[in-house]
Amino acid sequence: MDKSEPIRISSLSKFVEWINQLGSGTCLFRGVTNKEYKIQASSYRRLKENVRDSEKFLQINRDLITNARLRGHGEKDGRKLEDLEILAQLQHFGAATCLIDFTRNAQVALYFACQRDHKWEKNSQDSENPPDGKVYAVRNDPLKIKKVTPDLLNKKIDYFFPLKPKKVTPGLRTGKIDYFFPHYERNHQLYFWEPGYQNNRIIAQQSVFVFGTYEFDKNEACIIEESCKKDILIELERVSGINEAMLFPDFDGFARLYREEIPYTEPSVWDYFMRANQVDGEEAILNYDRAIELDSNNSKLYFWRGSMKEKLKQYEDAIDDFNKVVEIDSSAYSYEVRGKVLFELKRYREAIDDFSRMIELIPDDPFGYCQRGEAKYELGQYQEAIDDFNTALQIDPDSYTYFFRGIAKEALGDIEGAEEDIQKAGTLL
Repeated sequence: MDKSEPIRISSLSKFVEWINQLGSGTCLFRGVTNKEYKIQASSYRRLKENVRDSEKFLQINRDLITNARLRGHGEKDGRKLEDLEILAQLQHFGAATCLIDFTRNAQVALYFACQRDHKWEKNSQDSENPPDGKVYAVRNDPLKIKKVTPDLLNKKIDYFFPLKPKKVTPGLRTGKIDYFFPHYERNHQLYFWEPGYQNNRIIAQQSVFVFGTYEFDKNEACIIEESCKKDILIELERVSGINEAMLFPDFDGFARLYREEIPYTEPSVWDYFMRANQVDGEEAILNYDRAIELDSNNSKLYFWRGSMKEKLKQYEDAIDDFNKVVEIDSSAYSYEVRGKVLFELKRYREAIDDFSRMIELIPDDPFGYCQRGEAKYELGQYQEAIDDFNTALQIDPDSYTYFFRGIAKEALGDIEGAEEDIQKAGTLL
């Protein structure tokens, strides 16, 4: 693959193809909202362009750790935190540090690459052409990226960012000391760290930290087309369950999703559907209502709302929804669910009609015959009911059908046949 021309991604399936093309070996992934963004530590961006160097970068992190300790943030649960642990806590709450967030899960990185670039929106005059995103893939090569062990965790921050004099230029000379203008070269040893303290967000996002320099090159990258970001986010949620609620399960993370600068976005049909499935009762129905307002020709939404109404014994309202299911779908299953509710309402003749339509569409399903037989029994059509039970038993001899055929035989005065069927039902339990 030509690294100067990253592949352009327009769907989740194409992204998965790209991941598979990376070959063997473990990769770490990072998603950015703007393809122009580099793999760069956030604390480095706090420095002015004309003072961005290794020494300043290290100093800004030293100061951060020192100030945190001075303010009493250097301990947790009665234990003194190491430098890296303080930085990890600060990073979690939004501070800019030398730690660069990565994830083991490529689709999590894709989720972040598909977000809107709010920083760009705030500063750009070209609001009609928002930027593409990008996903970086960095090979977790142990020869290049060293894992932070418990022994290394005890090291001060300077250990991970050593500054080596590259050359020394003579400067001012006094009577006692020669002053020099040192030029530094970076030791580009990268480190890979999975914090021992795993909060819910780190676990959900499969987060790891990479550090050791303020900026480094990727191994591979792909461009996420801006016009496809929204559709890819929908695919991620449907296929992998990756959404904001899953990735930000802690309260702090949840709250930050609704900051003042985050534009409000109306929930989608899928959002309302998922909300409805996570609650119950009238609250679920209200969410189905909102989903149907946005997509009034979706038979599944009427089915789920009707099922909830049936659960709440709102049978007449449930019938209205199942009528819409039949109108849109006309499948065997739609006739079945409506027939069951009609049966509950004791509208047996209508139920028989629905079960008959179900049988026409799926003649080898014993349930249709059994349900129709029960409805005929309730109407006193005992022999017709037995005929349906006979057909159902030929397809699937189960105890439920034997029992009801026995009840129907008893109603016709066939006591011996009834006892035989009920006994047979008992042996199949």
